[in-house]
Parts: sequence; structure tokens; C-alpha cells
Amino acid sequence: MTKRFSFFIIMALFVVVACNNGSKNEADKTKNDTAKITVLTFEKKADSLINKPVIIEGTVFHICKHGGKKMFLVDGTDSIRVEITAGPAITKFDESLIGSRVKVAGMLKEERIDAKYLNEWEAELKKPVENHTVGIHSGAKGHEDEGIQEKLDQINGFREQIKASGKDHLSFFSIEASSYTALK
Repeated sequence: MTKRFSFFIIMALFVVVACNNGSKNEADKTKNDTAKITVLTFEKKADSLINKPVIIEGTVFHICKHGGKKMFLVDGTDSIRVEITAGPAITKFDESLIGSRVKVAGMLKEERIDAKYLNEWEAELKKPVENHTVGIHSGAKGHEDEGIQEKLDQINGFREQIKASGKDHLSFFSIEASSYTALK
């Protein structure tokens, strides 16, 4: 009986040690899978990081007044901006963050605009006025107050950009934030 008891104790210790090592390896793997990127390298690396966790630091340049669900980061130049959207855990970004340096953790997202998307958007715009609040394309990235002609001009601009790109779509990248911290 003592041999059996010793065997069970040894097996129990083996299981505990194996489980602890597995948890540590999983935590390390999750930590290592998160790519650290910068505002300046964002566009170059975005294609390879779609739907993957990322961490980015930058200075808050703008927070959208349409509900505070988007902010834009810059770093050293205002010509390169990274769009950050509030994920489910974030109610909104506070305007007091403008000018602050922040660290954002989240998932890199891609919005593809192709001919089908543009055709659907254009068809929605041409519907009678009472239906303009319906549909996924009626508000272009939170700026629903634009006039119909401005939106049609934007659609045509996207079509020209697609043609010039040599691809069948345009990609717009952003980060859906799961958390953020204001840095000192």
C-alpha cells in the first residue's frame, strides 16, 4: 500500500509540474505573439499582422467627436497617422488624451474596399432619402453628416485609387484597442 501511495504522490507532483510548465509556456507564447510596432513602421508591417495582437505607442493627435470611439496616433510627423478604434472593453477615448503619449494594446484590423463594396455604397446613396440611414455603407467611417455628392466623389476617388494601385482593392488598417495607458 505504501508503494501505491508513493506512486500516486509522484504522479500528482508530475501532473502539477507539467501543468505549471504548460501554463507558463502558454503565457510566454501569448506574450511573444504580440507584435510591437511603431507609428512609423505601421503601414509596412500591417499586411502581415492582420487579426493579430499588437502593441503600439504614439502621441494622440485627434479624437473623433462622433462618440469618442476613434483616436489617431502620430509620432514625429503628422503625415503618418494610425487609427485606433475603441474595442468592446472601451466605452470611449477621452478628449483630454489629445497631445498625450499612449500605449495601446489591441488587434490589427483591415477594412477592404473593392468594387463590390463601392457599388453597394453607391446604390445605398441613390435610394430615396427616407432610406439613407439604413445600410452598412451609409456612414463613411463615422462621418454621416457628409452630403451625398461628397460621398459619391469619395466613391469615385476610391475607384481611381484602386485602378492606380494595380490591385482589386484598397486596404485601410486600424487597431481595435482592448486597452490603453497614458504614458508619462
